Amino acid sequence: MRVSIAVPGRLSHPGAIAYADDLYQRISRILPIERLTAREARRGKGGLDASARTKESASLHAIVPGGATAVALDLSGKSMDSDRFFAWLVAHAEQGTREICFLIGGPDGLEPSLRASCREAVSLSPMVLPHELAEVVLLEQVYRALTRWKGLPYHR
Repeated sequence: MRVSIAVPGRLSHPGAIAYADDLYQRISRILPIERLTAREARRGKGGLDASARTKESASLHAIVPGGATAVALDLSGKSMDSDRFFAWLVAHAEQGTREICFLIGGPDGLEPSLRASCREAVSLSPMVLPHELAEVVLLEQVYRALTRWKGLPYHR
């Protein structure tokens, strides 16, 4: 199985960059993983920018690999603790899913039509997370699940 993570733009916070780089490297020793970067939309000042969300969602949709099982990260998605996420990810791997592509929206989230086009939706937390933090949390949970599945020591 392959894992890809589709996100708008690059990581910019030094802590997020360091943590994500470390986790991408660790995960790549277990299975192929790729960060897919969509074009980040320019935003107006203030609240929700629906135009930016639409543009980013279209860019994200365009980079999802053909044949991948698209999974939206969204507050309304399936809520799981680490044990459930482990079981969910391993079930995909053992049932022959070739690639899972997680989609992370930008500051305005994902367009409802993009969420609806995904096979599944997963919630990382009932709280809204900045997209950079959401990527790091997702990577940590993927790494935790994979080390458990393969019987490898988990970093502490």
